Amino acid sequence: MNLKERWRKACTADNIVDFSVDVFLIVFDVLSSPILIVMRVVRWLLNKFVNQHVKGFIKKIVHWFIDHRKIRLERGQSIFRYYWYLWILSPFILFGLWIFILVTIGVRQGLGS
Repeated sequence: MNLKERWRKACTADNIVDFSVDVFLIVFDVLSSPILIVMRVVRWLLNKFVNQHVKGFIKKIVHWFIDHRKIRLERGQSIFRYYWYLWILSPFILFGLWIFILVTIGVRQGLGS
């Protein structure tokens, strides 16, 4: 097995998600460079949360699109026709996320955190 075949075999959706999240965590560690023990505990909890929940959530989304790609290709439909409801709902989803983030920031500021 040559290097190109090994590379193709290693480039799965799970490995790409794992690699990108690990790179984010390394960049976060380098940029934050915590000195206090409290910050080290927070960083450890964040790493644990990201590894358990965020990676799993991203993998579910990626696998959902991979599975639906097979169905879409069997039907002979384009991306726009197959995911029409996501195109219609995307502004509402983004607006909802934006409102959620703003409310969270407002509550944190209101509590004096």
